[in-house]
Amino acid sequence: MNADLMNRIELLQRQEDADGIHKVVSDTIGHYGFERFIISGLPDRGVDVRPFVLLSGWDDEWYKRYTNLGYVHLDPVARNCFATTLPFDWSDAPYDRAGDPQARRVMDEAHDFGMNEGLCVPVHLEGGMQGVVSLVGRTDWLSEQQRLELHMLALYAHGRLRFLNTVQTDRRRRAISPREAEVLKWVASGKTAADIAEITGLSARTVNQHCENAQRRLGTNNRLHTVVEAIRHKLIAL
Repeated sequence: MNADLMNRIELLQRQEDADGIHKVVSDTIGHYGFERFIISGLPDRGVDVRPFVLLSGWDDEWYKRYTNLGYVHLDPVARNCFATTLPFDWSDAPYDRAGDPQARRVMDEAHDFGMNEGLCVPVHLEGGMQGVVSLVGRTDWLSEQQRLELHMLALYAHGRLRFLNTVQTDRRRRAISPREAEVLKWVASGKTAADIAEITGLSARTVNQHCENAQRRLGTNNRLHTVVEAIRHKLIAL
């Protein structure tokens, strides 16, 4: 096995945040001629992909378009991940160009953003969940050994990000106090600050302060987002 790759995988395993992983992955895939990448889980049909994205090295405009329009459910490359465990070229993902205009649209628009070729690595997870590491760049010159090396890199990168995400979730779970969780639960049920104050015996000002504290700790932008994140991380139950 390529000694330099093993050194890079060891470096990858020592990273403690997504920025560090982004740098290691970007530097490494550059040696194989790849320019951009995305590392993600693949949601069930109809489910927003954004909470499943672990790390994006895509062009920002394309990322927003792809995620906002739900292209993950139309993308033949993403769909093919459910049919194979082996890495494959984007061009090998089957779809009927004439009979599947939605898939054709995704592929054509990707081309417009300079994403003409790539290598996709499916990642099969526990509980039947599916993940993906997709690399943007030419694949025709890759040897079987290089494909194996990229397969290994993708699996380690995906695994390290999942581990860090679990650690972050645990930290978030510990960060919210029981009182903040109680207030958020009432917010989730549609209660106003005045309602919650009457129910809990707190002042409305204190209720709002608990919401702001939870928002800051969860890194959210507003009260609704805070409730969504609290539910997603199982900090509150409805």
